[in-house]
Amino acid sequence: MTVNLPIKLENLPRSLPLDSAVRIDLVEGVPVFRASSFVIERIEVLLGKQKETALTDEEETELDGYEELDDYLSLVNRMIRNSSIISS
Repeated sequence: MTVNLPIKLENLPRSLPLDSAVRIDLVEGVPVFRASSFVIERIEVLLGKQKETALTDEEETELDGYEELDDYLSLVNRMIRNSSIISS
């Protein structure tokens, strides 16, 4: 079964580690994709800095990339959850 996602990621944040960037948890037997602790910590650092001072253009782009990635993971998780409900 091929699934076409309605959104397309143009790129990933440069600071995103390709290994251990996403973790998979099982929730009621359904896999759920979440950002790793490294990614969550980096987002928190950027959001904390944003409250105190303006982010650089590079940091703003990085934070936007994490937001897009989060949106994409949320979409994938909804599709998986909906698929598991339908097949139950």
